[in-house]
Amino acid sequence: MLDTKRMAIWDGPGIRTTFFVKGCPLKCIWCHNPESIKSEAQWARFQHLCKHHAKCTMDETICPTRALKLYGKPMTMDEIVAKALEDKPFYDKSGGGVTLSGGEPLFFWEWAAELFKAFKAAGLHTCLDTSLYAPSAAIDAMLPVTDMWLPDYKADDDTLHVKYTGVSNGIVKKNLERLVAAKARMEVRCLVVPNCTDGTDIATRHRYLASLGIPENSIVDLKYYDYARSKYLALGMKDTMPTLKQ
Repeated sequence: MLDTKRMAIWDGPGIRTTFFVKGCPLKCIWCHNPESIKSEAQWARFQHLCKHHAKCTMDETICPTRALKLYGKPMTMDEIVAKALEDKPFYDKSGGGVTLSGGEPLFFWEWAAELFKAFKAAGLHTCLDTSLYAPSAAIDAMLPVTDMWLPDYKADDDTLHVKYTGVSNGIVKKNLERLVAAKARMEVRCLVVPNCTDGTDIATRHRYLASLGIPENSIVDLKYYDYARSKYLALGMKDTMPTLKQ
């Protein structure tokens, strides 16, 4: 598991707990969570905080400047459900629940389906934040246990989608159409990245989604920010994020 965000209000209805998995088949140049791309654990050293102590123990729990962070720690399904249940009174009061995000949860769809079954058995509302880049079997497995889908639609032009994410959007479109056919509740997110997907593609995305019968109030345009650059440096990764014009 990569991270847990409690009292989340942007990851579905009501107050939620969002669990982030580690691992993603896409390589989006604008990724705000580069620590979520690889499935294995990774150490990050934030240079602006690090004092480069000669006897550094590489232990984030005792680092005096909090310069070290280990991304990716094991967590059992029972532990995840127990963590989610800690805030159940807030879910019940606000109409919230749990959200699985990433990374890409459908990269591990068999595990994700079992986790959502456990959430539902515990009486929790479930949301899935996903790129929809997954086999049809993943959609079939998740449909019965997912109360709301939060799919990203990154680009309508397939050439742009391949250029900026590394994969074609053919599978994404097919899965969007499957969700519509299944009458799944969803909120589609369209990230608007300057000089990448902010031109005619955003209007084309809206037209395509409307042609599927997805209402305008179920489509959200998200503004891009380039605030995650320190993570790339800390992880020793090449910073691919587009630069915003000043």
